[in-house]
Amino acid sequence: MIDYDEHIDDELKQMNEDGDSIMKVNSEAFHLDDHIDTIKLKSPIMTNGHTSVADCLELMREKRIGCLLIVEEGKLEGIFTERDIIRRIVGQGLSHSKIQVKNYMTADPDTLTPDAPLAFALNYMILGGYRHVPIVNEKDQIVACLSIKDLVKHIGNQYFSAISNLPPTPKNPGWATMDGG
Repeated sequence: MIDYDEHIDDELKQMNEDGDSIMKVNSEAFHLDDHIDTIKLKSPIMTNGHTSVADCLELMREKRIGCLLIVEEGKLEGIFTERDIIRRIVGQGLSHSKIQVKNYMTADPDTLTPDAPLAFALNYMILGGYRHVPIVNEKDQIVACLSIKDLVKHIGNQYFSAISNLPPTPKNPGWATMDGG
C-alpha cells in the first residue's frame, strides 16, 4: 500500500529549493465555522408553479443550472431539480409542454440561512442527500440557492496551490497506463 502523505511530502521537499515542505497553512483559508454568506453565490433562478416542465427544462439548459426554485407570490413553494426530472417524469410518457412544474417539484424544501456555518451546510446536504438547498433570510425571503458544487469549488479555490501541485500518484494502478481510462 502506498503511503501518500510520505510521497507527497518528499515531492514537496524536492520542489522547494531549501528542502523544507512548502505545504503551509493558507492564512486566508476558510474555516468550517465561516458562514454560507462568505461564499459568493449567484442569484437563484426562479419560476412559478404554473410554468410548463418543457419551459423549465429549457431555462435550466439555457442557464446551465441543476435546479429552479418555484415561487408563488414571493414565497418559496418548492424546488425542481434534475433528480425530480429523472425520478418523476422520465419514462412516464408525459408531454413536457402540457404538464406544470408544481405537480413534479419537491414541495416545501428544507432551507438554510446565510449565517449557517459551512460545516453545518455540508453535513446537512450530505445527510439529507441534497445537491441544492435554498438559502432564505430571517423573513423567509429567498437569497440564493447553495449547491454542493458551490461548496466544493469554494474549498478547492482556498487550497488551489496545494491541490494543483500534488504529484500524480494514482491510487488505482490501471490509471497509470494509457489504457487505464
